[in-house]
Amino acid sequence: MNMKARIRVMSVVLFLAVFSVWMVFYFIISSYIADSNVKQMTMAAGQIIDKLGGEFALAERLSYNLTNSADIKDLVSSNDPELKYPLVERIGSLFNERVLSSDLIEHIIIFGGESDYIRLTGRLGNKSCARLSSVISALQLPGHFTIDLEGKRYIGYADAIVTESESVQGAAAILLEEEKLLEILRTYDQSGSLFVAVIANGEVIAANTEKTGLFAADASGQPVIHSLLGITPYEIAVAADTGYMNASVVYFTIVALITAVIFGFVLYLYSGILNRRFFRPMVKVIGSIENLNTDITSETLPHVESAEFDGLIDKINKMLMDLETKNNEVKSAELRAKNAEIERQKALVFSLKKQINAHFTINTLNAVRILVGQGELEKAETVSMGLISLIRYAYDKDERINIWNEFAILQKYITIMNARYAGKLNVDFDFDDRLMNYSMPRMLLQPILENSVTHGFKSMDDRCEIVVKAELRGGAVCFLISDNGCGMSKEELTALIRKLDAGPESTDGYENIALMNIRNRLYHYFGDAGQIKIQPSGSGGIEVSIAMPATKDTGGSL
Repeated sequence: MNMKARIRVMSVVLFLAVFSVWMVFYFIISSYIADSNVKQMTMAAGQIIDKLGGEFALAERLSYNLTNSADIKDLVSSNDPELKYPLVERIGSLFNERVLSSDLIEHIIIFGGESDYIRLTGRLGNKSCARLSSVISALQLPGHFTIDLEGKRYIGYADAIVTESESVQGAAAILLEEEKLLEILRTYDQSGSLFVAVIANGEVIAANTEKTGLFAADASGQPVIHSLLGITPYEIAVAADTGYMNASVVYFTIVALITAVIFGFVLYLYSGILNRRFFRPMVKVIGSIENLNTDITSETLPHVESAEFDGLIDKINKMLMDLETKNNEVKSAELRAKNAEIERQKALVFSLKKQINAHFTINTLNAVRILVGQGELEKAETVSMGLISLIRYAYDKDERINIWNEFAILQKYITIMNARYAGKLNVDFDFDDRLMNYSMPRMLLQPILENSVTHGFKSMDDRCEIVVKAELRGGAVCFLISDNGCGMSKEELTALIRKLDAGPESTDGYENIALMNIRNRLYHYFGDAGQIKIQPSGSGGIEVSIAMPATKDTGGSL
């Protein structure tokens, strides 16, 4: 009997054996389908309850920790923005990791009074925060509530922030988004056979179905599971679609018959194709490939004395030879590119460190000397500490920095320049609270601010106004620095824009080297997603904008 006949016989025997086993177990399996569906419902319900229980318990714990934190109490009682920044940073280091692990918590807001609030996470509008404040003020704290804000529905928990003298300083609110809760329900119930609801005080506040009557205790014919979510007043109710369970038995029967027919047809069809001329060459080719030494790309496969497979082997051998050639070319190109990039980055880093140069340092020290001579020792100390921070900042080996720390450096720089120019600089810093969670390349903004001071206000006759803004817009961080200085002529501005648009390979001249370096570093870190633009400001000076992809700060600070 040849290989072809043996394969056919083996196919028939295999079909009969599988079909027999299938029929024997079919009657046993079908009788347990209904019980299995109930068990699956119970399992899914347990998973949902565990997941939501963990989320609500996390909200409870976060609320307790927030309202009992000494830093939180200092935060709501302080009116000094400079004192709030380190407090918010410490608070973030305690709670940020827990919040990021939650799938439901959308907003955490600290209320310190009727109009004073701090958004630790999320970005609700002022009107929404005011409305939330009024809802919380009407609660008996701690308390739970539901609220619609900005087109979304939230389940909230709030607790009072109480001093040691038992007086209420404020409140901490945690909002869980209802749509995300429903998404969790859909995730654990792919078949759509479960009806799940969150109930509080006998009222359904969130459900994946409009049939709220299914969760009543006397719902006839519907198995219902109830479970409280920890110590919260919320409970989960899960009901099963018994119609789906009954239909699954019928579906199983139909699928079993169709599968048996298809299986028999496929075996019969392919039993005429699998023969000696196919299997033996194929096994030889597979063996040759498995024994091929991948570390030696010049090695080739031997022929198997089959016209069809030998043609394939010839093509594989040619591909192996071409691959060896391409690998050598790629390695050489990568080495050249790597060496060129290393030299390029060395030049950029050297140029950046020169921004805090000897001339700036000497002028600052001279300002310190004058302040000391005038007896303003405290101001002289502030300027000296600012200079130390700037020098350390410029020569730090870490290429990235937390965005809030970058703004702190800019404030120290302005403090130094105001000491030199008799307080004529007025800088308005306006940045998104959420940026405390993100980082950026070091020394992107200071050179632009320095250009505004040294070039935009050459005469320093009038008060110099500078605005520095930063916001999180979609998936990008956007910066804007504008001044009311003397600006640039149309020809100068056009030439500078042309240089910036020329791309990272352009090195046209040495003018505006700081802006050129910033453009090149943005491209190095972010490619085309990093942008810098310059244009006239509305107040007659210059406006520079920078956009880059938002990058989470992995240093552990907000």
